Amino acid sequence: MRTILSIHDLMPDTFKRVLNIISKLSDAGVPADKVYLLVVPGLSWKAEQINTLKSLQQDGYQLAGHGWHHHIHKKTSLFHYLHSAFISRNVAEHLSLSSAEISDMIEMNYGWFLENGMSAPELYVPPAWAMGSIRRSELIKLPFRYYEYSSGLLDVEENSFKSLALTGYEADRLWRVPVLWGWNELNTRLLSRNRPLRISIHPYDFEYYLSDFIIDHIRLSDQHLSCADIFA
Repeated sequence: MRTILSIHDLMPDTFKRVLNIISKLSDAGVPADKVYLLVVPGLSWKAEQINTLKSLQQDGYQLAGHGWHHHIHKKTSLFHYLHSAFISRNVAEHLSLSSAEISDMIEMNYGWFLENGMSAPELYVPPAWAMGSIRRSELIKLPFRYYEYSSGLLDVEENSFKSLALTGYEADRLWRVPVLWGWNELNTRLLSRNRPLRISIHPYDFEYYLSDFIIDHIRLSDQHLSCADIFA
């Protein structure tokens, strides 16, 4: 099985948990340059945390953009209300924004890394994989090369989209356990036979009901991939 690993929601208040997850992945034999760390820039970052991000990037870890506040400020559509209730809660920042507002957020996200002395990231992942109203023709004008959707990965430089399988482990409530378990079974046993599998980890996942499956799924991998590898 070919896999691409990401740790979501790297924020000041999840920083220590994410570092612990990074350690677990290293112990499981995952190369640093095949791990994406999804950073939320628009929060109160401490200088020592910024310095640690720089060190992680220097060690090979792939930093990626992930929204701005990771929290919504408005809901303007029935779809967003339903999406929030059943999938994203209050984190899908893009969904009630205009295309221009989404473009501005993505530009701010990209600029934050450069302003803080880090190398430019290549990947942007909207919170909850909800890209919102922005079209792919608009994403081409923005600075990131790769954009991740719930269904797969877009390379705007090559104008190419790859469908990818996906696992998730945010089973913090009992009703989520059978839903996510079934989803993960479908993706690890069936969908990933013909396409790479994204193993997406959130900061609290090792404290939730499906925690035992995370390392098991990682150990199924015989090839860890980067975005560039996906399109090679």
